[in-house]
Amino acid sequence: MWDQSRTASVLRAVEKGVTRASRGSAVIAAAESLVSSAESVVRHSVCYRWLTADPDPSVVVIDLRTTRTVGPFVRLLERVVEPVERAWTDSRLASLSAAVGAVLSHSRTGQLLAALLEPPEPPERENDEKTE
Repeated sequence: MWDQSRTASVLRAVEKGVTRASRGSAVIAAAESLVSSAESVVRHSVCYRWLTADPDPSVVVIDLRTTRTVGPFVRLLERVVEPVERAWTDSRLASLSAAVGAVLSHSRTGQLLAALLEPPEPPERENDEKTE
């Protein structure tokens, strides 16, 4: 549903514009180098490896929705997110933000901002490479 929304299409347009505008920029190259270094540090950290490790079959999985501490918060999110998203897509503010996004996607500043805020590509796992 998100991929088909107007917001997603505006964000994709902004991303493409910023990518075109930022080609050859020394600032962008420095930012990419910094992000690459930070990503390397994070990926090699013990915490990241622990969080992304394949689950141990002997580990018990707990459904947080059934817990007393996290469960109420999860239920609240489940009840609130969908109506808010529906109200947002039907609101005038959403169409206004889409129009502003379309204008920004064609500006050099908007394109640069989108390039800076673009998330990194997901990492390829070693298991995926071995199976191909």
